[in-house]
Amino acid sequence: MGVTLEDFAWTSRLDLLGDDFDRQGHLNNAAIARLCNDLRVAYIQANIGEPWIEWLRNSGAVVAAREVHISYVSEGFPGEEFVGATRITRRDGRAAIVEQRIVEAVSGRVVADAWVVQLLVLDGQVVDWPAFYWDLVERAEGRPVPYRISVPRPPWGPPAWEPIVDPSARDVDR
Repeated sequence: MGVTLEDFAWTSRLDLLGDDFDRQGHLNNAAIARLCNDLRVAYIQANIGEPWIEWLRNSGAVVAAREVHISYVSEGFPGEEFVGATRITRRDGRAAIVEQRIVEAVSGRVVADAWVVQLLVLDGQVVDWPAFYWDLVERAEGRPVPYRISVPRPPWGPPAWEPIVDPSARDVDR
C-alpha cells in the first residue's frame, strides 16, 4: 500500500490565493511549488522551532534546496480544500531529504507529491548539519532519521540520449 497522510507526523491546512488557479480552473503547478515551499517553512517553525532559527541567524548558514521534484498526481479545483504534509525522511551524506504531499481535504485525493534535497550552506560551501538539528528532527518525527553515507551521484539532468542509427533509413527531408 502507498504512503498516506497518516505516515506523516505533521500536516497543515493550506491557504490558497485567488491566483493559485490558472485560466483552466486548475490549481496551478507553480502554486503547488509555492505551497510546498510554504509547507517546509511552516514545518520548521512548528516542529524544529526557535533554537534552529536562532542558530541559522547567528551562524550565517542558509538552508538551500538543491533539488525539488514534484509529481502532479491529480487536478485541484476552486472550492476544494487542501491539506499538506511534510516530513524529513532521511539523511543522505550532507543532504536532508524532505517528502511532501498535498491532498484534497474531503476525499483524500492526492494532488501532488514532492521530495526535496536540502543542503546547509555556509560561506558558499555545503557543511554538515549540527547534531542538535537532527535531535530536533527526530523528536518532531517521533523516530530516528536514517543516515546513509553519500554515494557518487549521476550527473544532473535528463539521461543521455543516443539516436538509433539505421543505415538503411533515408533522410527524406533533404
